[in-house]
Formats: sequence, structure tokens, C-alpha cells
Amino acid sequence: MNKKVLIITSAGLAIGFAEALIYYNLGKNSENEKFKLQVPKGAELLKTTGIIIATSLATAALSYIIEGALTEKQELIPIPA
Repeated sequence: MNKKVLIITSAGLAIGFAEALIYYNLGKNSENEKFKLQVPKGAELLKTTGIIIATSLATAALSYIIEGALTEKQELIPIPA
């Protein structure tokens, strides 16, 4: 596996999980006076983790494709003097 893809996927997982927890807690605490940090349990945690993994892999794949397109070596054609 490409090292860059692994790094991007890992970073995406970490940031994605933090982002998901923020949104989850904003929703759970929307009607509460006190903010209470919670982590989803059971099936909801598995569903959230699955979405995070899928989006992280998609981000890594797209990054890999874009990088490949931008760094593709162009064939040099000599110009006669």
C-alpha cells in the first residue's frame, strides 16, 4: 500500500471521528442546559465508524488520483535551435 494513502487515510479517520463526535454531541445536547460529552454506543457507534472509514478511504483515493494527475511526467520534446 502506498505510504501517502495510508497517512491520508489515518489522518482522515482521526479527524473524521473527532468531527463525528462533535456533531453527535451537538445533536444530543441541543435541548439540554448542560453540555455533556457522550460517545455513541452499539449499532450507532458501528454505523458512525463505518461512515468515517468509507469517507476516509474515499478521501485518500481521491487525493491519490489528484496527486497522480498533477505530478504525471510530461514527455519532453526537444525544440530545434
